Amino acid sequence: MLRGFRQFDAPVSLVLTYDKYLEPAAITHFGLGSLAYGIVLAAWERGIGCVINGQGIMQSDVVREHANIPDDQNIMICIAMGYPDESFPANDVRSTRAENSTFVTYVGFE
Repeated sequence: MLRGFRQFDAPVSLVLTYDKYLEPAAITHFGLGSLAYGIVLAAWERGIGCVINGQGIMQSDVVREHANIPDDQNIMICIAMGYPDESFPANDVRSTRAENSTFVTYVGFE
């Protein structure tokens, strides 16, 4: 968990922000989520590992200071990026997932 606060020691950390002028920002949050998803997919396609990480911005004052983010920007999320270390034990953890049929209901599809 502590590694998350350090952006997993990744060599690159993207900090996605949006202009405070856009508040209330529900549609902006949606757009930044889509942007983050696109960045991660493109990076993984090129062999660059990514973690979308909220821990990295829990100390937003520190992030704002070190990344020179102006006060008129809201910090939304971070993306840690780098080439995965396949030998690191945590990178080999696989979670189990419930089958979709246990929690998804399809209406109108056969």
